[in-house]
Amino acid sequence: MNGPHLLVTGCYTPEMNGHGSGLTSYRRDPDDGSLTPLDALALPSPSYVIQHPSLPVLYTANEAGEEGTVSAVAIGADGSLRELARVSSRGGSPCHLAVGGAGRRLGVANYGSGTTLLLDLDETGLPDGVARLWQGDPSAVGPRADRQDAPHAHMAVPGPAGLWHVVDLGTDQLLGFHADDPGTADGADPTVTALPAGAGPRQLVRGTDGTAYVVGELDSRLYALSETGPGAFEVLGSVAASAAGTESGNYPAHLTVSEDGARLYLSNRGADTVALFRTVPGGLPRFEAEYPSGGSWPRHMELAGDHLYVSNERGDNLAVHAVDPGSGALTLLHRQPAASPTCAVAVRLG
Repeated sequence: MNGPHLLVTGCYTPEMNGHGSGLTSYRRDPDDGSLTPLDALALPSPSYVIQHPSLPVLYTANEAGEEGTVSAVAIGADGSLRELARVSSRGGSPCHLAVGGAGRRLGVANYGSGTTLLLDLDETGLPDGVARLWQGDPSAVGPRADRQDAPHAHMAVPGPAGLWHVVDLGTDQLLGFHADDPGTADGADPTVTALPAGAGPRQLVRGTDGTAYVVGELDSRLYALSETGPGAFEVLGSVAASAAGTESGNYPAHLTVSEDGARLYLSNRGADTVALFRTVPGGLPRFEAEYPSGGSWPRHMELAGDHLYVSNERGDNLAVHAVDPGSGALTLLHRQPAASPTCAVAVRLG
């Protein structure tokens, strides 16, 4: 990584029953992984944070409020944070963001309303109008009445050839649609891939060999899929997200793929662990080991160099783990105090 080594965290603020205050930037020591706080920016529950692929601009999904918002934030080489713009997410509880379209489109998954918003971005990375707003199908909800009462878009990510994929926890579906189809009423029907009833899909991640992986939050499973056509997948099978049984249940959250695609790390809320899997081309991932997350309710993880940063939301810390370059094994190094952390992103500058 060129330039300074920076890390930025998001959190839950009191509006979402957390006790954080917004974004925090840190200087990251690439040798021992330790963090030094640099700057802070107050925002209403910026629970998910990403960086533009080529610009020093961050985007935050601000969950608080009946209708959520999305902020664009400038980050300086000294870690300084400055909000550039804030726009409506056009739905409730935005929880995930992704940039596609060669850096000119931002996808927003609104968990509360089950909608997916695509925003156009201008050449400076600022929001420049709505490209599309898509609503999930309320007739397709899953069997878990407590969590699947309606569509709940948990992720929207770009795919090949202008496609976007929506992961809908409420309907047990993966939905593929073209970004340039017109709006909800007149747009082409999405391509639908059904997951097992009650799976509660939370996240879709593509491996380097073409295999895709889906995290089932409600059934605590990790699914492997093959892509059968544009926007469509076939489920190959699944493995348990955790080998540690818990009486209160386990709710896997975030899947991180190593740079070479050989390893998967999956955070488990309830078991409070990080599970390590080996990828198997065209097959199911193989469970290797499981490590304490270093706190409680590990919501998100970020691989940066030889370190894995785990956001332990209820443990109020960022746990810093060393990653063995050969085996992928984790060793806990530090616990950086952080209030209700929900996400961390290593920032690229220079």
